[in-house]
Amino acid sequence: MDGQAKFALVSALCASLGGACGGEPTHATYPIESTADVARFDVAEIVLLAGQPLNGERGKPNPFDIAISAVVISPSGRRYEVPGFFDGDGRGGTRGAVFRIRVFADEVGRWTWRSRSELASLDGLTGSFSCTSEATGAFRKGPIIVSPEYPSSFAFREGDPVYLLGKFLDLAAPKPLRFSHTLFSERLSDSDRRAMLERHAQMNLNYMSIYVANRGDYGRTPTTPWIGNSRRSDKRRFDLKRWQSYERWIRALERSGMIAQLWFFADDSDFGELKEEDRERLLGYGMARLSAFVNTMFVLALEWQEDWSRSDVQRMGRFVQDRNPWRRLLSVHGTTGAFAYPNDDWADFMIIQSGNDSPYARVHEMGVRNRALAEKPLINQEFGLGEETDENRRKAWSAFLAGAAGSGTGAFLQHLASLVERVDFYRMRPALDLVADGQAYALAESGRTYVVYLPEGGEVTLDLGEATGELTAAWFNPRVGETADSWSLEGGSLERFSAPDKSDWVLVVKREGQE
Repeated sequence: MDGQAKFALVSALCASLGGACGGEPTHATYPIESTADVARFDVAEIVLLAGQPLNGERGKPNPFDIAISAVVISPSGRRYEVPGFFDGDGRGGTRGAVFRIRVFADEVGRWTWRSRSELASLDGLTGSFSCTSEATGAFRKGPIIVSPEYPSSFAFREGDPVYLLGKFLDLAAPKPLRFSHTLFSERLSDSDRRAMLERHAQMNLNYMSIYVANRGDYGRTPTTPWIGNSRRSDKRRFDLKRWQSYERWIRALERSGMIAQLWFFADDSDFGELKEEDRERLLGYGMARLSAFVNTMFVLALEWQEDWSRSDVQRMGRFVQDRNPWRRLLSVHGTTGAFAYPNDDWADFMIIQSGNDSPYARVHEMGVRNRALAEKPLINQEFGLGEETDENRRKAWSAFLAGAAGSGTGAFLQHLASLVERVDFYRMRPALDLVADGQAYALAESGRTYVVYLPEGGEVTLDLGEATGELTAAWFNPRVGETADSWSLEGGSLERFSAPDKSDWVLVVKREGQE
C-alpha cells in the first residue's frame, strides 16, 4: 500500500472514530491498524491514538518529545526496537492524537508488535500484520547495503553490487533544477521536483543527495523541517505537511529506481548553534519517520568541520545508529581532504570531496589514497559543479578508475553508467602498477578484466602478464557511449594500445568468453 493510500485509510478510520485523530478529545487507547497485506520490503504502518489530541505547535507536553516505540518480532523471530513519532492529525495538521511506528517488512509471514511509551494511552498495545507477497519494482532485491563479499562496494541486499551514481551539483540544468540537495525545499514547486527527478532519471543516475535541513546553502534555498521559516523556526516542533511532502518524494524516487540519500544538516547554515537536544530531536525524528523506506541512506552533515567538533560527529553518528533498526547506511561529509572516520564503526561508508577546482589527476589521486584507508565503500562526492564539459567528464572517469563505489557529480554520466553495467567493477582494484607506460589509469581484476582510461588519448602499455590465453579488447567512447568493434589478442605479456585519437578513451580488455 503506498503512502497516500495509507493516509487515506487513517483518515477514514479517524472519521469513523468520531474525530479521534484531532478535534474533540477522545479516550481511545487501542491501535488503528491497516488490515491490508504488506509486500516484502515495503513499510507496514502501526498507527496509534493517544488518549486525547495533543498540540504540536505550542504548549506542554510537546508531543514531539514523547517517547514511543514498539518491540517488533519478525516471522523468523528477529527482534527489533523500533522508534515511533508524532504525526498530528495524520493529514499534515499539527493538532491531533496520531502516533506512527513504521516497520520495514523484509520477511514474508506474520509480524507481531507491542508498544512502549511514557504516555499511558500508548503503552502496552499489541497487534500484528502480515507480509504476504514478494517485492516488485526497482528495489525488489532489497535495500542498499555494504556488500558482504566485496566490502569496498555497495550491493542490493539480495542482489548484485551496484555503483552509486548521482549528480547533486548540476550547473548544466536550468536554475530550479541545479542542485538535488534542494529537492525538499519549500521554495521548489512539485513541478520543479518532478522535472529534477526526470532529468536525473534520463542521465541513468541511481541516487539523489537531498537536504533535510538547510538555511544558507545554494543561495539560501531553504529546506525547513520545523514549524516556521528559514529565518525563524521552532526547533522543538516539526511542520508535518512538509514531512508528508518529503515522504511522497522519497516514494517517487523509489518508483524511479533511485536512492534518497538524505543529508540531515547543510553547510553554510550555522547549525552549530543548535542545542544538542534540538540536533538530536531532528536526527531521531528523521530516522523514525524515514528510515523504514527501502530506498533511504543517510549523511549527518555537509562539511562537518564548519559546525561540529570531531567528538560531536562521533556522538551524532552513534546516536543515529542507536535509532537505526533497519541498518540503513550512514556517513558524514567533510571538507576537501581525507575521510576523517575510516575506522569508526558508526560510519558505514566513506565520503570525500576532491575539490571543485581540482584537476582530474588530483581527483584520481585522492580517490586511490582514501580507498586505501579502510575496507569500506568510498563515494567521491564532490569534484566539480556539473557543467557538461570535457574536464568534468574526465573527473568522473578518474573517480571511477580510482576504485570508488560511487560518485556524486561529473558530466556525460549516462555513458559512465552504461560502461559500469558491463564490467564487474566490484571485483577490481586501482592498478596503476599495471600501466607500464603512458598517461592512463587502470582498474583491474588481474588476469580477468582490465578497464583503462586514457584522459588525453595517446598510447598505453599494459601489463597483461597474468592474463594468459586469448583476450578480447575494445575501445569505449565516453563522449557518446559507444563501443568500437572488438578484436582478439594473446595475453601473458606487455601489450601496447593506441587510442583512436587524442580525446579521452576507455580501453576494456577481458578474458575471452566473458560477457
